[in-house]
Amino acid sequence: MVREKTNLLFLLTGVGAGGSERVALELARHLDPTLFRIDLAFFSDGPLRQAFREVCHRTFRIRKKAGFDPRAMLQLAWIIRKRDIHVVSAHHYMCFFYSFPGGKILNRRRLFYTEHSVPEVNRISGMHGWTGALLFRETDGVIGVSKEITDAFRNKFRSCSHKFLCIPNSVDPMRFDGAQDRESIREELGLLPGHFVIGAVANFKKVKNHACLIRAFAGLSERHQEMRLVLTGRGDEEDPENSEKEISDLIKRLGLEGRVVITGYRNDVARLLKGFDLFCLPSFSEGLPMSLLEAMAAKIPVVGSDVRGIREVIRPMQTGLLFPSNDAPGLAQCLETLMGNRELRMGLSDNAHTYVSRRHCLQQWVATYERLLRNAS
Repeated sequence: MVREKTNLLFLLTGVGAGGSERVALELARHLDPTLFRIDLAFFSDGPLRQAFREVCHRTFRIRKKAGFDPRAMLQLAWIIRKRDIHVVSAHHYMCFFYSFPGGKILNRRRLFYTEHSVPEVNRISGMHGWTGALLFRETDGVIGVSKEITDAFRNKFRSCSHKFLCIPNSVDPMRFDGAQDRESIREELGLLPGHFVIGAVANFKKVKNHACLIRAFAGLSERHQEMRLVLTGRGDEEDPENSEKEISDLIKRLGLEGRVVITGYRNDVARLLKGFDLFCLPSFSEGLPMSLLEAMAAKIPVVGSDVRGIREVIRPMQTGLLFPSNDAPGLAQCLETLMGNRELRMGLSDNAHTYVSRRHCLQQWVATYERLLRNAS
């Protein structure tokens, strides 16, 4: 007897506005509802909770204590059994670790682990390095959202190399093709029509290295009075890597309060991007950043740090510009070059849009996941 629907459970560390949450949300929105019934479990609350509620059949918050919490494992196992989950999709290693007993041992369900960061692969060490290798052998698949992540797994866990696969992140370019009133967006942000706007969409985490962008902007803004900077994102008070206060203090210390706009979390990024002249992502490391793909899909010229994940999609002088990681003068030079060359900006943005449409097509991405998850059920 063929089962009509696959009961799929996403497990996330939280429902903030980070890349992994947005990947899961895009899948929840686009997986064929005639083939999948989707539930969500998560550990910490955040601004995307309502968005997940709108597309998931049920959502469950698991109140995990700091450190190892076996009760959270048992609660997750109960959800898997009670909801008759066929496939668990765990994002990040902690979620994978917590879902393994309930998914594989107690309930014998299919389990996929999706990783979004090379540094997190590198942190699977010590006891977890040993146990991780054992767990991977019994897992149905370990997905890297970029080639570099999958390569990092294969290099570190060679005995499990057949378990690792790469499904690069994708976006829907059609979300960004609609006409937007550029000036009304700017007016909402307190910007004038003549301002040259550099934008960044990234939550306030130290790894995102907003400080480098602030320093580069400070060096340029004195001789480019029309330049403005818009930072979209939020910091998580419970996250030890939260950099929001540090960045706010740096802006004040450099006297940039009137030239830098911090919008906080926004649920209309596709619209917001149309108000930017440039997009910049200065991170120390990335998986395959959704925000960068979205900017490229919106035909906004992009600048990024020359680090893994970002250099997978930015090809210098073709789809964008790269600068050496944490090099504020190098970043300033890239920004100034693009600011002064409209023709270059247009060429890069057109190329980037074509690249994203061909290489990171949403329909192909969703179809790949549907085949994987249906074959596993």
